[in-house]
Amino acid sequence: MNKVTLVGNVVNDLELKDYKNDEKEGKYVRFTLAVNEYNVKRNEKIATFVEIVAFDKKAIILAHNVGKGSRLAVEGKLRTSNYISETGEKKYKVDIILSEFTFIDSKKKVVNEGINEEVPF
Repeated sequence: MNKVTLVGNVVNDLELKDYKNDEKEGKYVRFTLAVNEYNVKRNEKIATFVEIVAFDKKAIILAHNVGKGSRLAVEGKLRTSNYISETGEKKYKVDIILSEFTFIDSKKKVVNEGINEEVPF
């Protein structure tokens, strides 16, 4: 099973972008979520920064309603990818492909029922 559920704060403002591949075109947003945990032994908060990607209808809703500092609950699946850096090194990254979300610090609540969409790549 590939399922991730996180609650955190959005680190950056969201920018709606276009994508196009062999089969489909649409919109997406990529943003970073800061997820805090508490280390009892050290008596400190530790933040983990996670990259989230949302597509199409969900991307549009998020781009219009979420900004830096917004608190979200997200659910999705892990997706790994790789690329060649400018220095020629092969780099790997892990993203969470968003499937569900809920606004936590807003009066607006999003119910994701009826928004079923395929991940375009």
